Amino acid sequence: MSLRCIRLVTFDATNTLLKFKVQPWEYYTILGRDYGFEGSDEDLKLRLLDNYKFMWNKYPNFGKNQMNWEDWWRQVVKKTFDGQLPSNANIEGLANQLINDYKTTKCWYLRDGSHEVLNYLRNYGAFLGVISNFDPRLVEILRNVRIDYKLDFIYTSFDVGYAKPDPKIFNHVLMQNIPGKPKNLQPKNCLHIGDDLEKDYKAAKAAGWNALLISKNKNYEECIPKEHIFPNLIDLRLAISKNKLNVF
Repeated sequence: MSLRCIRLVTFDATNTLLKFKVQPWEYYTILGRDYGFEGSDEDLKLRLLDNYKFMWNKYPNFGKNQMNWEDWWRQVVKKTFDGQLPSNANIEGLANQLINDYKTTKCWYLRDGSHEVLNYLRNYGAFLGVISNFDPRLVEILRNVRIDYKLDFIYTSFDVGYAKPDPKIFNHVLMQNIPGKPKNLQPKNCLHIGDDLEKDYKAAKAAGWNALLISKNKNYEECIPKEHIFPNLIDLRLAISKNKLNVF
């Protein structure tokens, strides 16, 4: 079966439409040098990942309803560099620079095939959007990589108040009065495309949506239909154009 029943298509952002130019711990290392950091990116990798996880568990969804999202990220940066900088280092300056740089093309680029798949779906008549676990910077990021104008809406977990894999974030989209959104949409008319098995594919399915996975991980074929998995957006667009897509 093809896309004939699909009227709304959403994408995840990170690692689906967007890619990091370098891994975050590598960029943290680069900027950290200007503030006296002398370690390696491997020194920061575990610290950053552990502190991000700690903050997410203690203050989920970038601190939604508990703190300002910028302060959430400042705490991540401070904890990551704790004991790693000279005592007189301007850690606030480093945190603010990282927060600002991660709005820009210094840190992000558009994944190959993004324009093409969006163009094809737009020509097909689909209503297009983004659903992503992200803070409010996402709108500016998508504008900076020049893809925002191809989207009808952008919803972040921070703005909605629910984070994937909670299916409520998908239900939220169906309840919103978005200009131009097709009327009488049902979950079966919706398709979500992302790179994370749990947060994108299974979460969308739990909401009653159709879902596709963008991943090169062959192990996923053991738990979901292989025709729902594509290694990249280019292959996805080709499958759509050749009417070889089976989302059901």
